Amino acid sequence: GYGSAASPAQAEQELPSEEEMQNGINNLEKHDWKVDYILTHSPSASVIALLGHGLYEQDRLTKYLEEIRSRIEYKRWFMGHMHLNKQVNDKDILLYEQIVRIV
Repeated sequence: GYGSAASPAQAEQELPSEEEMQNGINNLEKHDWKVDYILTHSPSASVIALLGHGLYEQDRLTKYLEEIRSRIEYKRWFMGHMHLNKQVNDKDILLYEQIVRIV
């Protein structure tokens, strides 16, 4: 993975379960895949690939988030993990030390 976990087993423990990921999909389906804001620790696979120039290994979480990204309508996606304050594009924003008012 792209994190700094001490071991692969520890990295796996930090990921959501299949049940938790399915719950996320079910909730998005209930709202017709339309939300105002998304807040996640990890970026989606395409954002990770863009920022890391293909050097970061994808895991099931970044792939799951990419599946969501490809289907969802949203205003802004705020994410952390990369320890950067950076607007990736008009919708995707990495936050580290920055504070952003959304309402």
